[in-house]
Amino acid sequence: MDRRTALRAGGVLAALLMSGALAGPAAGDAGLAPLFRTVGDIIIPPTDTPGGGAADAFIFVSRAVERRILGAPADLLQTIKRELNRRAGGDFLSRSASQKLGIVTGLDAESFGANVPIDGVWLTYKALVLVGYYTSEAGGSKELDYEPVPGRYDPDIPIGPGQKALSNDWQGLSIRKGAMKT
Repeated sequence: MDRRTALRAGGVLAALLMSGALAGPAAGDAGLAPLFRTVGDIIIPPTDTPGGGAADAFIFVSRAVERRILGAPADLLQTIKRELNRRAGGDFLSRSASQKLGIVTGLDAESFGANVPIDGVWLTYKALVLVGYYTSEAGGSKELDYEPVPGRYDPDIPIGPGQKALSNDWQGLSIRKGAMKT
């Protein structure tokens, strides 16, 4: 391949990437979007900022599962879908908003119980939703403030009313039991 052909091919790929044509969930997960956008909005409800569903945290989760980020099993989304439908006694999406909330709250309570192994699928899914949300435009710029040079380290900073948490060290926190940095 000559240099001119390589540059053209690179230009086409760059144009596709900038246009968003290659963005979106993994190929096999597109049909799951309505379910996981609903669950995303239950995990991170919309307030004055978009919720987990509107922020498309599902797209991040789908791509993260495809790449096995956080050790996510390949069938993570299908496993969660089956469990939600089992608890709903049918199609989870056909239930009322309060029933959906109850199902997710119950699953959450069981998954974060005292004797639950730390590598459960719900814990992995929820961690991916949180990372996906807080690295999205909605979570990263509307929910959090960013200071490029935050100053000296203060482990206990009071936050006043209306002040947002800082997004500088999102890796410093973990939702997993026993992994919280102090």
